[in-house]
Amino acid sequence: MNSFAASFFLPGAAGPQVFADGEDRALLEREVLPVYLTRCRWFGGKARELRGCRIRELVSVESARLAVVETSYARGAAETYLLPLQVADGAQAEALERDAPAAVVARFRGGGVLFDAVQDADFRAALFGLIAHGGVVGGLAGVAGDGLPEHAPPSRVLAVEQSNTAIIYGDRVFLKLYRRLEDGVNPDAEILRFLGAREFPQVPPFHGVLEFRGAGRAPQVLALATGMVANEGDAWSFTLRELTRQLECVLAGDASEAEWIETAYLARAAQLGKRTGALHGALASDVTDANFAPVPLTAGDFSELAETVRATAEEVLAGIAARFDTLDSATRALASALLAAEPALRSRIAALGTQPVAAAKTRTHGDYHLGQVLNTGDDFVIIDFEGEPARPLAERRRKRSPLRDVAGMLRSFYYAAHSALENFPERRAELEAPVERWHECVCAAFLAAWSAATTGAIFVPVERADRTRLLDAFLLEKALYEVAYELNNRPAWLGIPLRGIAQILRGAA
Repeated sequence: MNSFAASFFLPGAAGPQVFADGEDRALLEREVLPVYLTRCRWFGGKARELRGCRIRELVSVESARLAVVETSYARGAAETYLLPLQVADGAQAEALERDAPAAVVARFRGGGVLFDAVQDADFRAALFGLIAHGGVVGGLAGVAGDGLPEHAPPSRVLAVEQSNTAIIYGDRVFLKLYRRLEDGVNPDAEILRFLGAREFPQVPPFHGVLEFRGAGRAPQVLALATGMVANEGDAWSFTLRELTRQLECVLAGDASEAEWIETAYLARAAQLGKRTGALHGALASDVTDANFAPVPLTAGDFSELAETVRATAEEVLAGIAARFDTLDSATRALASALLAAEPALRSRIAALGTQPVAAAKTRTHGDYHLGQVLNTGDDFVIIDFEGEPARPLAERRRKRSPLRDVAGMLRSFYYAAHSALENFPERRAELEAPVERWHECVCAAFLAAWSAATTGAIFVPVERADRTRLLDAFLLEKALYEVAYELNNRPAWLGIPLRGIAQILRGAA
């Protein structure tokens, strides 16, 4: 039961008066939305003190309203969120209370509810129709790609939500409804459209977008439609499953089966490296499009990298020192080692800004890890080109060295290795060596395949030493970011990135 909705009542009976200027809407903005938003998984402002909500725009879609909600905070910049709202009464209201209580925003004293309209099939069909037919409603405009059916297939909302909401239409179309809105070009839609035009096969087909075109504002992408990709889950789940199977064989003394499982996975890791290299080649293939054309890495890029890594390192060192006594003994030992290695860490960071590498920067995935790859059974499909969600949209569209994506995937393999190890807490000591060897072999297979696929590419430094140095820099950046994240979110996982930093500083990245 959504306890907030159950306890908060809007006056009167269920009706559209809640959307009109007046006391009902003022109550909605002042009392209802500030509490409801903080209960939503996709709301990104939970860590800040929310001061207020204002409905900046309301656009009618069938009987629903697309509310563009501006949130203000005690500190920091305001944010904008998309919340489709609809009123229901009678049997529909009862069904929502029973089957989707988290979608109920509030009740009306006279009966009925106000709810998130994504739970309404007619609303979902209307969104589909706007995109498929290039429709225009108020400030909304659909932009159709290829491959959408004329009529909306039956739809459902995926139960697992993160920063967006996913809607599936007949197992043919995947629609991503963006919740946090930002001014500027959406990189997810932009990159998929670019790759689709070049018929790059290892990404979902681009089917269209729904944009909001407010007066005096650049268009904002509210929803992205792509083709559904038949898959067996993401590459993270696949990797954990295969490595766990391998370790079970090791413990059972079945060396031949363990070797067979590893050999098969190494082939898939190499396949992923090849696909990743092809992706980077495709993103660098158009020298006439200013948004994608490769440009040289500059000394300023390396100075900025050094400053970013330095700032993260300062945050990490201070955070570890402040929470040192709260860590378990094993993690405390790793934290002590990092604190003792502070001079070496600072020296490594300082060198980043003084040794530029001759290569190009391009558009990249931007947040590349095993969770961003679907396993189709015999191949991989790469998804989610939004970039790191915490970064501003303009920064996510910046051109960077593709080796930053490579570093992200190598760190993801490291996380997978140590996550699998956590499944065997009582046998950890005897499995650490096989897991470390697995990690080294998998990274080598992925990196060799990526290198072969990108031989001679403009974004690959010619000298091997330069490639290694640039990759090490991005590995260090990623590992420090991971420590900062785990300190604030999952202290029990802190040992994983701490071990990674120790390896990087030893030169065994």
